[in-house]
Amino acid sequence: MRTHVTDRYYRTFTYQAVDRVPDIEFGYWPQTIRRWIKEGMPLELTDDEQNQMFLGKLDDFLGFDRLYADGIGTRNFLNPAFEEVVLEQREHSTIVRDNQGCTAERFLHSQDESSIPHFIKFAVETPDDWRALKERLVINDPVRTFSAKEIERLRHSAEFGKMISCHCPGPYGWLRGFIGFENLSVAFYEYPEMIHDMVEHLTEMAVQQIRQIPLDVPIDYSNWWEDMASKNGPFVGPKMFREFLQPCYHAIGQELKKHGCCLGMVDCDGNPHDIVGNWMEEGVNIMFPLEVAAGCDPFAWRKEFGKEMRIRGAIAKTPLVEGGKAIDRELDRIKPLLEQGGFIPHLDHLVPPDISYKNYREYLDKKRKLIGK
Repeated sequence: MRTHVTDRYYRTFTYQAVDRVPDIEFGYWPQTIRRWIKEGMPLELTDDEQNQMFLGKLDDFLGFDRLYADGIGTRNFLNPAFEEVVLEQREHSTIVRDNQGCTAERFLHSQDESSIPHFIKFAVETPDDWRALKERLVINDPVRTFSAKEIERLRHSAEFGKMISCHCPGPYGWLRGFIGFENLSVAFYEYPEMIHDMVEHLTEMAVQQIRQIPLDVPIDYSNWWEDMASKNGPFVGPKMFREFLQPCYHAIGQELKKHGCCLGMVDCDGNPHDIVGNWMEEGVNIMFPLEVAAGCDPFAWRKEFGKEMRIRGAIAKTPLVEGGKAIDRELDRIKPLLEQGGFIPHLDHLVPPDISYKNYREYLDKKRKLIGK
C-alpha cells in the first residue's frame, strides 16, 4: 500500500484518511440520455453521443469526480482481427460478422427496442476452431509490447501521487467472447482440455506483458470484467472456478503483487456471491456493482467476508423511479455501510430509462449531501 497516493478512490479502499469518498457513477442507457434531452436536460449531444453508455461529456456536465489515476491494460486482442462484414441489413438491425469472428444481429440504438446483440455463431465452437484462432493470439507478438514512453508515463504519474491501475483479462469474459454463454457452459464438460489450454494461453500472454513493466513502477489496482452471474447465482460454481479460472487470477495476481498491488476490482453483474471467496483468495477484493434486484446484500457480504472485502455500487435503481422519500429511504439504507468504510456508493448499474432527469438530479443532490460533497 502506498501512502502518498492522493486519489480518493485508492485512499477509500485502502482505509486511509480521506476527506470523503469519490462522487462517481456508472453510465447510462442510451434511451435514458434521449429521455433526459426530451425532458429539458440543458446539454447538447450529437446523435453518436446520445448512443453511448459511458459518456465523459455527460459525466462532466453532471459534476462527477475524476479519478486521479493512470493505468495500462494487457493486450489480449486478436492480431490480425477478423474483417468486419455486414451480412444482412434489416429494418431495425444488421447481421454482422465482427472483428472477433462472431456473427450477431445488432439492434440500432436509435430504436426504442434497442438491446444487446443477438449472437448467432461464435469464433470457437470446436478445438479445431481454437487452434486456428490461436494463430491470431501469438504471445510474443510485437503489438503486445509496452513502449518505453508508456512505462515512463506510469512512472511519472506514480511519482505525482496518482493511483496506477492495470486492466486485466477476466478469463470467463474472455472465453465467453469467443465461445458464447451457452456453448461455454457445455464446453467446460465436453472440451475441458480446450478450456484449460485457452485459459493457460491467455494467462501466459498477460503475465508476459506485466513482466515488461519494471518493478520500480508501482501497480496499485487491478480491474477485471467477468459478467458471469444472474440473480440465481454464478454460471460457474466455486469448484469449477477453482479448476478452470482461478489459476489465471493467481498467476496474474502474483505478478501484480511484485509491483505492490493491493486492490483488485471485479465487475460482475447478477449475484456472484458463491464465488466471492475464490476472488478474495487471489486479491480481488472490490466487488462491483452488487445489483440489489439480483439479491446482493452488501451488509450480509460484509459480515461474511469482513472489511477485507470492499464494495462499489449497491444502490438500488427502483427508488429513483419513484423519487422523493423513496430515495431518502435507499440512502438511509446504505448509510451504515458508508460509515464502515471501504465502500463507494453509486447505482448498481447503468441508469435505466424509467428514471427521469428530475429524479436523477434529486438523487445526486442527496447522495452528495450524504458523502459530504
